[in-house]
Amino acid sequence: MIDLIIKNGRIYDPGQKTDFIGDIAVHRGKIVEMGPNLTAEAEKSVNAKGFYVVPGLIDVHTHINWLGNYIGMPADLAGIPMGVTATIDAGSSGVSNCRSLLRYMDTCETKTKIMLHASAGGQIMTKQYSENIDPSVWNPDLFERAFEEFGDRIVGIKLRISRNVVQELGMRPLEEALRLAGHLNTRIFVHPTDPPVPMAEVASYLRKGDVMCHMYHQEGYTIMDGDEVDEEVKKARNRGVIFDVSQGKGNFSIALAKKAVSQGFLPYTVSTDLNIENWNSPLDFSLLMTMSKLMALGMGFDDVLKGVTVNAAEIFGKPGEMGVLKVGTCADITVLSMENQKIEFTDKYNNKVVGERILKPMATVIDGRLLYCSSDTLAVR
Repeated sequence: MIDLIIKNGRIYDPGQKTDFIGDIAVHRGKIVEMGPNLTAEAEKSVNAKGFYVVPGLIDVHTHINWLGNYIGMPADLAGIPMGVTATIDAGSSGVSNCRSLLRYMDTCETKTKIMLHASAGGQIMTKQYSENIDPSVWNPDLFERAFEEFGDRIVGIKLRISRNVVQELGMRPLEEALRLAGHLNTRIFVHPTDPPVPMAEVASYLRKGDVMCHMYHQEGYTIMDGDEVDEEVKKARNRGVIFDVSQGKGNFSIALAKKAVSQGFLPYTVSTDLNIENWNSPLDFSLLMTMSKLMALGMGFDDVLKGVTVNAAEIFGKPGEMGVLKVGTCADITVLSMENQKIEFTDKYNNKVVGERILKPMATVIDGRLLYCSSDTLAVR
């Protein structure tokens, strides 16, 4: 007898070009069989008829330093009931306090990794106190030690370059962070909202694999040149700079995103920037709601889904192992419904867009363990 079988769902994985009605059998944390009308007996069964069965959703930009940071939220409570199987903390800790965050993460069912902040203490202690990102106080030895000890749990270095953060330092923190990242053989995650220079110039600094967060922000310089996406920004994407949504409540403009999406400037990864302030807020709410919003803005379901599965798995450092539905891989699985229902999305600028479809969580499986299941799966269908 196997541990779990998910029955009669639409098995859907655009990264693998998988699309059929059938079942997934799970045993000892792995997907062991996929196909129609599987006959295996299981300890637990989920009726997914009428629902999508997709790779476990990965949110690559959140703040989950629940026990050590003003904006931290509980990873499991915020993610698992919303279909999220893995998440990355976006710089809530630095070299001086990352150990405590990692120990908290050890207690989580959600799979977790961190961006290590360039500031020793991490990001945003209060709204009135920005992190110190003066490179003259960085300690390269501590960065080396952190990567030596926790390298498999660190996905890169996080840096905010907003004008109120960098102040008179300008672009020097980014220049030094890039040198440090090169030395450590890792990537940079840049928060560029209200940057000190045009976004095209910010993008010109970034290397293949570096991540531009908050791509659809509308504070100060943006990715737009008038009504068109800046050509230099497009060139950065073409040479491998990764553009991520990292929505948040103040780093996303519906009007700007709609223009960019209509011009084909889509995110490679889709994430929420969820934290204690915007979790369950109409401006952000959840990863599935962010996905629904992007669909309302013109993105196709396949592109949105890739941004939280196969593409997100690259950032998480587990390509081919996570973000896929394939026999032999870890059984991280999300069951979701796509419901035809009108919903009005808004942003902090009071821009609005009406969506016709909403994605809702039905079940969440992590390493073969059924950790969330909606009562909707019990309904006769």
